[in-house]
Amino acid sequence: MNYFSKTDKIFSSIYCIFGIFTLICFGSYLLKLIIAPEGAFPLFVTLSVILGVILPFLFRKFLRAGLGKIYLFMKIFMASAMVFYGVTFAILVGYIHLSPSVQPSVHADGTENVYVVFGAKVKADGPAKTLASRLEVAIDAMRKDSGAVCIVSGGQGSDEPFTEASSMRDYMVERGISPDRIFLEEKASNTKENILYSVDLIEQQGLADRQIICISSETHIPRIRLMCSRLDVDAQYIKAETPMKVFLFTTWVREYLSYVKMLICA
Repeated sequence: MNYFSKTDKIFSSIYCIFGIFTLICFGSYLLKLIIAPEGAFPLFVTLSVILGVILPFLFRKFLRAGLGKIYLFMKIFMASAMVFYGVTFAILVGYIHLSPSVQPSVHADGTENVYVVFGAKVKADGPAKTLASRLEVAIDAMRKDSGAVCIVSGGQGSDEPFTEASSMRDYMVERGISPDRIFLEEKASNTKENILYSVDLIEQQGLADRQIICISSETHIPRIRLMCSRLDVDAQYIKAETPMKVFLFTTWVREYLSYVKMLICA
């Protein structure tokens, strides 16, 4: 067996192993997108990755015959890319789960808190489960921290009946939180805007001397922390548990894509 044959065999094995893992990741995410659509762009990226893994495998005989030794270099590149994805995916999952969370507290120096709750999907009958989980954490914090106020942040998506912020406010008021303690930020359409617009609102309401505490899902908080650091926003963070653990894996896949987008658009 010559050098090229040995290399081809090695990278064929790597391609199969990490290709299967990649297909599991994006195949499960595709299923989630079918059940709960998130727009055209995530669907396009997901289908592109799946086809990018499957098509070279299905047409390997034609590619090998047509490209000759160039085919081996293409296989090495693609196998390496999938290894990179698998390793960085594992690192990201570890980073997410090691990210710390604080408990709400009354400050000894008299400084009060302003909680910023990040929006998520809302339906006609109110917040979906992920957002409801975040709001329950915020409600618990507000009950313990009587001097605190809250900003609910989220605009209106094309498939949402009203703004996420208004739905969040209604949910909290129905559970006993005074509307006077809740401020609405209804323009944000992504995490960066959640932070920027909420900080603007904090300054407009004369709350700049308060400690900002961000509340979101356990998988989302690490990205919020990184974004706040980039935007020079001093904040603390409280994590809400993922209500539907069956979607936890697909949420990791979504977060991976979000980090890639954040790095590209930085």
